[in-house]
Amino acid sequence: MSELDSLLAALHRHKPERLEKDAEIYKIMARVFDSSTLLTLYRMMNRGVFEFVYGAVSTGKEANVFCAADQIGNFVALKIYRIATTDFKSMYRYLAGDPRYARVPHERRRIIFAWTSREFKNLQRAYEAGVPVPRPIDCEKNVLAMEFLGEEGVPYPRMKDAAPEDPQRAYQILLDAVARLYRDARLVHSDLSEYNVLLTPDPVLIDFSMGTELGNPMSREYLRRDLSNLVRYFRRLGVDAPPPEELEKNITGSEHP
Repeated sequence: MSELDSLLAALHRHKPERLEKDAEIYKIMARVFDSSTLLTLYRMMNRGVFEFVYGAVSTGKEANVFCAADQIGNFVALKIYRIATTDFKSMYRYLAGDPRYARVPHERRRIIFAWTSREFKNLQRAYEAGVPVPRPIDCEKNVLAMEFLGEEGVPYPRMKDAAPEDPQRAYQILLDAVARLYRDARLVHSDLSEYNVLLTPDPVLIDFSMGTELGNPMSREYLRRDLSNLVRYFRRLGVDAPPPEELEKNITGSEHP
């Protein structure tokens, strides 16, 4: 039995009226992902991470995000990095500076698996530190499962698509999140902008794949970039945000190098 056949066979546990729709979704997934990814999804399904998939909610440069649900109906986000088309060379450059992944072999699959693992571990550390992020659920190879942020299977909007109702409040929440991430989780997001914030309506940080430990020699530069993006965005909304250099000093307790 092929990996796709195994996935489709698992769907027979569902009600008959769902079978045709679910089978079509997995056929679409089979055209996008390789057999190893399908087998990973099958194992995660058997572990109870999710029971069925509703469909894709976003398609990025490196990954697709699907809305799924577990056995009791809780929505789950499945972020699946594409093996064949992902720019693993760019990933490797960012991984190499992170002390946790400095020795990852320069091989496509190993790099993508490490990239996915790093995002999961970053979410765990951020979540445990009280940073507003999706709750991480599980991770295997190139598939990451986490809390789905939305209503009835529809994700909350990104901040790039919907301005916060109270810009001053949203700015303060995000600034506090960056500070807590740095001081308590010992991480820098490294790719923070309006593209990687969901409004629930309070802002929540997402897309932690580029997050790095403070031991990375580039971590302060990445922090500076994150803060510059926040200042730029919220100043456009009329928030009187201090210069990024001042915010950086307040967060780190020292002048930027």
